[in-house]
Amino acid sequence: MKEKTPIHIFDANIFLTGIDFNIIEGTVYTTPSIIEEVKAIRYEEKNRIILDRIFVAIEGKKLLIKSPNEEYIEIVKKISKKTGDFKALSDADKELIALSLELIQNQVKNIIVYSNDYSVENLCSELNIPYSPLFKEGIEKKIIWEVYCPSCYNIQSPEDLYKMCENCGSKLRRRPKNS
Repeated sequence: MKEKTPIHIFDANIFLTGIDFNIIEGTVYTTPSIIEEVKAIRYEEKNRIILDRIFVAIEGKKLLIKSPNEEYIEIVKKISKKTGDFKALSDADKELIALSLELIQNQVKNIIVYSNDYSVENLCSELNIPYSPLFKEGIEKKIIWEVYCPSCYNIQSPEDLYKMCENCGSKLRRRPKNS
């Protein structure tokens, strides 16, 4: 699948902009879990037109749905823990990045991930996966996050983000390292 036409990989937030697939050159990929995020009950009635566009694009083979291999999901999990994005990314986000990584590893060219999620962009930057936001500013530089307690300032493990501090009971947060 070494193609010159662009391969676009869409996050749920890109679908939710109501993007028209007819204006996109090339093929769009996403994962089943991203489609499930778009189909969520809270969006279902509001996004009827968006869902219709998605299903027409799938039928016309403009949108391809693919699950990544588990080995790439594990790589994404490992690197997201290193950057501190692990808890900020949904499982669907991790799968989307894993799919991108898998396609790149399999020599698929002209890939770009579209997402308006800073954590997705940050992890793509760390993995050297081309990315772009749509209709908004993206990240300016790669960030390595640390999880800390805003009350007692103890540094915690990235997996503990949003948990309670064992020392003082405050909700843990994240911040750029060395700030």
